[in-house]
Amino acid sequence: MNSQRIQALLESAYPKEIVSHIVKSFSEVEAGFRIEKWKNSELDAGHFVEAVRRLIEHQLQGRYTSFANSISAFSQTVLNKYESCAGPEEYRILIPRLLYSMYCIRNKRGVGHISAISPNKLDATYILHAAKWVLAELVRLAGVSSPEEAKQLTDQVLERKVDLIWEDDETFMVLDKKLKTRERILLCLYKHDRLPMEDLRLKVGYKNKTHFIRIIANLEHEKLMALTSVGICKLSPLGVKAAERLISGT
Repeated sequence: MNSQRIQALLESAYPKEIVSHIVKSFSEVEAGFRIEKWKNSELDAGHFVEAVRRLIEHQLQGRYTSFANSISAFSQTVLNKYESCAGPEEYRILIPRLLYSMYCIRNKRGVGHISAISPNKLDATYILHAAKWVLAELVRLAGVSSPEEAKQLTDQVLERKVDLIWEDDETFMVLDKKLKTRERILLCLYKHDRLPMEDLRLKVGYKNKTHFIRIIANLEHEKLMALTSVGICKLSPLGVKAAERLISGT
């Protein structure tokens, strides 16, 4: 996502303070999802919902709750209030209802509170794509650029990102051909920590066993991972951070 262009477009139509919070919170939701921290991603969605609710207030009422103050709890009463306002149905009905579903998942599915259902990929996937739809709709509604540019920016928001690792019951494969072997090792251990060295070599797809051992030794020297006395490879806290940077593209 070209966040700078999107932010500039949104700021031309909406208060800069609100836009800044929307873009930042969306980035946090996406970052948490990319590194498979479902709870973090779903929790950050709460900030996104609160920021967009303030934008809705601004569009429908001409004023919004200060970020220095807590916004009211989201409820059916709030939805009814939005719907009763004059204004486009996107601000009154469509966006609020999607936000409310995100809010309910965050509060009732073991994210913000203890529940029988723990944070999981299915819920996090819905929240991410719901947030993408809302952001894309706001880009479209900003409408200050040419229709072609608005469409291009919206397409960037909705673009499907390819995971770095493809894994199912039959296949494990690192998809990015540009990654070095050391980077592939970090990603594999991030996905499946504490692997025997031979299993790790096969997942990485590295043929030369002698050279692979040298790469492992270098990663150990850099304190990115450790090799136990029984030949188990495990990721260090520094290695976790390095793998997350690879996944998030930073």
